[in-house]
Amino acid sequence: MRETYRVLELFSGIGGMHAATQIVQNHCDVNFEIVAAVDINTTANAIYRHNHPGTVHWQRNITGITAKEINNLRPDILLMSPPCQPHTRQGKRQDKQDPRSEALQHILNLIPQIQSLKYVLLENVQGFESSEARSDFIRTLKDNGFQVCEFLINPTQIGIPNSRLRYYGLGRRSSQSLGLPENLQEDFSILKVSSDALRNSFTVGKLEKFLQKDVNEEYLLSDKILLKYNKILDIVTSGSERSCCFTKAYGQYFEGTGSVLQQCGDLDAAYARIQPLENEDNEILETLASLKLRLFTGLEIAKLLGFPASFDFPEESSRKQQYRTLGNSLNVNVVAILIHFLLLS
Repeated sequence: MRETYRVLELFSGIGGMHAATQIVQNHCDVNFEIVAAVDINTTANAIYRHNHPGTVHWQRNITGITAKEINNLRPDILLMSPPCQPHTRQGKRQDKQDPRSEALQHILNLIPQIQSLKYVLLENVQGFESSEARSDFIRTLKDNGFQVCEFLINPTQIGIPNSRLRYYGLGRRSSQSLGLPENLQEDFSILKVSSDALRNSFTVGKLEKFLQKDVNEEYLLSDKILLKYNKILDIVTSGSERSCCFTKAYGQYFEGTGSVLQQCGDLDAAYARIQPLENEDNEILETLASLKLRLFTGLEIAKLLGFPASFDFPEESSRKQQYRTLGNSLNVNVVAILIHFLLLS
């Protein structure tokens, strides 16, 4: 008989953790019931509900959730991706002093009161591993009988052509030693059994496997963008086996926010031609236009992040909203591997 795990999904965003449980369920002899998903972001919640209309979903501030409410749900597993801004360069790395850290601190204060809880998985940005918030997270788990394992890993390490280096903290409640390593794991070595078990669930290799056909010309970079940012764009092709991390600023800013796609032409020749040109905008634009540089679509990014083919956006969601919510999301395949490791290794 398949065991069923009751899952509480906090900071649920557009449903990356939910999608990860579905991958594990589809490939292993377990079931997952999302007993509640919780987030305060109205745009992300609309996308979540669009894709998971049957899931109990609370739109509320997590700092207002009580231990009684959680205990009524009887969760076995807590999955969470708390705000990353307190730990990013753009967020000034204020750590626990950032008001956006309050929700995580609130949950950590509740964990001692949630007796049904057996497993915890937390995802956050690189930098969380050296934060005070991380120290509180690890201490809370250990003080309540959890054995802990931490990772700082990137989907590119298993062949997925999109960089997204992230911290993951796992906790498993057990009175016996599980032999988990205490040092931060920076590759998938100890995850090999889990990644092999789920290998057929994720796509690796060239970007062409992730691209849509007949993408609307509205995704082409404008003349203004080409002239202003052509020297700093990260340009990839359908044959590339890499792309930069897509952030929530993708499509608004063009330095360090994600790659753009070259659809035709010779990149080296084009840039060699425009390099000596100054104040000759028409010729520069004519040369760059031959490359047909465009943004990745929201669905292409979602696929790179491991969301299933059935994933979609509500008709009313704007391109900006799609990019912002995807930028705040996670790599579904990596989380699936970690859930498998946490429960079944």
